Amino acid sequence: MKLIFFSFKHRYRNKELNNLLNTRVYGKYLLLNLSGPIKYIIAKLLLFLRIGRAISCDGRPAIKDKSRGINLWMRGTNLDITANCKNLDNNFETIYNPFIKNQKIFHLYPTNIKKKKIKIDFKIVHMSRVDIKTTNEEKDIWNRYKNQLMEDFSLVDNKIFLSKILNNQDDERKKFELYKKIKLLLRFEIIKELKKKFDENINLVGDDWSEFYKDSAHSVFDTKKISNIYAGNIGLDLGSLAGSTSLYPRSIQIIESGGLIIQNIQSDSKKIWGELQNKVLFNNSEQLITLIEKLLKDKEYCCEMLEEIFNNFSNADESIEKNLENTFILENAK
Repeated sequence: MKLIFFSFKHRYRNKELNNLLNTRVYGKYLLLNLSGPIKYIIAKLLLFLRIGRAISCDGRPAIKDKSRGINLWMRGTNLDITANCKNLDNNFETIYNPFIKNQKIFHLYPTNIKKKKIKIDFKIVHMSRVDIKTTNEEKDIWNRYKNQLMEDFSLVDNKIFLSKILNNQDDERKKFELYKKIKLLLRFEIIKELKKKFDENINLVGDDWSEFYKDSAHSVFDTKKISNIYAGNIGLDLGSLAGSTSLYPRSIQIIESGGLIIQNIQSDSKKIWGELQNKVLFNNSEQLITLIEKLLKDKEYCCEMLEEIFNNFSNADESIEKNLENTFILENAK
């Protein structure tokens, strides 16, 4: 049995790692949660004694010797890597980003999925933040490309399309901020169309939405409350602002809670969803509206889909073991 442990002092990353933080065995690996101010001391001791391998979130502590572990950056961009870790070759991210070259991905998977039934009065739940305040430059870009993006949501993560939009940007951080703003504007436009069409069937969760929809709910940070909101409902996932990956903290949260996820197409959708692609995914407003209409009309179909999603990740433990193997064994062999 090989020991791998999470090590980070502050608990704010707990929510984003979901059930992966539960101490358990994945094949030949024991994955141990040593996060938090007290367990963190034990993790530092194990690192000092060179026992096991560590996954350090956000470089706290910074692991500079790759034989001891990796530094995991949750936001999907190397712009968040601190100066003391910037040049290390054991930095990993959780979300693929179209701007980053030679990116190393630590893949996340849902585990310990709650088996739930669709609620009698189920809703379409969307939980996120939104910000549509724009500079003149952002407004101009959005107005020029809005129609194209609404016809094909995946363009927002397409390298060729993005290079056309942002070809005059040399500053990496500014380019990334523009990229996120386009995603936020696209997210708002999608929700606006859905609210017009389905209104009371759409439950928005997040303080930002109250400025536009008075029936939206406040932001929720307690993981148990979030799980209860998703359980038995349709979880609408419009992707991460940081990049394009099917399984990232928010989508995994929906799945593990026993929610029926529907998601816009991501860079790895075919690999993750397989035969479920045509049931779970959408790439424009028309497809999304058609999908929601079908779900709202047929609760039995929703129950079948929820079961299929559960079964789709029945081998997640094996995927997690393989990911650990690729990350630690192959990385250290270089």
